[in-house]
Amino acid sequence: MSNVYRESISALDWGEARTVKTGAAPVIVVGHKNPDGDSVMSALAYAYLMRALGYNVVARMAGPANKETDFAAKTFGFELPEVATSVSSEDCLILVDHGDYAQSVDGARNARILQVIDHHGIGDIAESRLLYAKYMPVGSCCSIVYTSFRELEVEIAPTVARILLAGLLTDTLNLVKVTCTEVDRMVYNELVNLLAVADNITYHEEWEKIQKIYEGMSRAAKNFDGMTDEEIFDSDAKDYCINGVQFRLGSMDWDHPETIECFLDRMLKVMEGRGLMFCRVGYLEHSFILYNGAPLGSDAPAFAKNAAESAFGPSLRPGVIYCEHRLSRKLDVVPMLTKVL
Repeated sequence: MSNVYRESISALDWGEARTVKTGAAPVIVVGHKNPDGDSVMSALAYAYLMRALGYNVVARMAGPANKETDFAAKTFGFELPEVATSVSSEDCLILVDHGDYAQSVDGARNARILQVIDHHGIGDIAESRLLYAKYMPVGSCCSIVYTSFRELEVEIAPTVARILLAGLLTDTLNLVKVTCTEVDRMVYNELVNLLAVADNITYHEEWEKIQKIYEGMSRAAKNFDGMTDEEIFDSDAKDYCINGVQFRLGSMDWDHPETIECFLDRMLKVMEGRGLMFCRVGYLEHSFILYNGAPLGSDAPAFAKNAAESAFGPSLRPGVIYCEHRLSRKLDVVPMLTKVL
C-alpha cells in the first residue's frame, strides 16, 4: 500500500516543487487562521513527511501561535514555523486541520491546493485539478499525519514524535476530550514508546515527563494575562459559511464560578457589531452558548437569537443560553447550527 500512496501523492501537480533540489518556491503546508497547537504541529510534521518523500515543502502558521503552542514548542524543544497570513495565486498549498475557505489563510481561494488533511466535516474547498484529500474521524489532525508516516513507511524521528505528541495532547486535552478516539490513544501510546526508547528510559518514566509537560500546556492555554477581551475571543475562533450564512464561532473554557457571569458579559461585548457571532464557553461540566448579531447585509435583529434558540434551547438571559452538558464545538455546536441554518 505504501507504493499506492506514494504514487497518489506523486500524481499531483507539484510543478517545480517536485524536488527539493530545484530552489523554486516551495509548497506551503498551513493550518487554519487563529491556529491552535494541532493546526501548527500537524503542518510542521506533514511538511517533514513531504520533504522526506523528496518534495520542496515548508510549514507556515496562518497567524501567531497561542500561549499553549509556544509553551509546547519550547518545552518539547522544536522551532515553530514562520507566520504567513496571506498567499498569492502563484502559491501551492497543502491545508491541514481544516477544509473551509472561510478558515483558510487569506488568498487560499485563488491559490493551487494540492492536498487537504483534516478531521472535521468536509468543507467547501474546490479544486478543478487533481487533489489528494485524507479525512479521518479522530480527535487530532496529528493522529492522521502519524498514520501517513506509517502508511508511507517513513521513519518518525524523535523530534517529529514530539511535534506530533504536542498536537495530539492539545486537541484531545490529554486524551480526555469527548472527540478523542481509540486511534488517538493508539497513536499516543506508540509516540510515548518511541520517545522512551530515544530517551533510554521506561515507558512509565516517559509518560510521567509528558504529564508534567501537559500540565504546563494546560496552564498556558488558560492564561489570558496581558490579552484584551477581543484577543481572548479570537484566540480560538473559527469562521464558517453554512448555506450562504457567514458567522464566527468562538470556543473557550472558563472554570471560575465567582467570575463566570462577568466573563460572559465581556465576551458578549466583544461580539457586538461584528456580524453574526456565536461562542461556546465551557464551564465546569456545563456550557454556555453566546449569540449576537445577524449576517452581513441582513437587517433581522433577532437572527442570532432565533438560530441559537432553535439549536440549543431557550435563553437564560439576552445573548446567553445555558446547556447542561459540556459541548464540543466540532461534535455538537457546529452540527447543531448547521442543521438550523
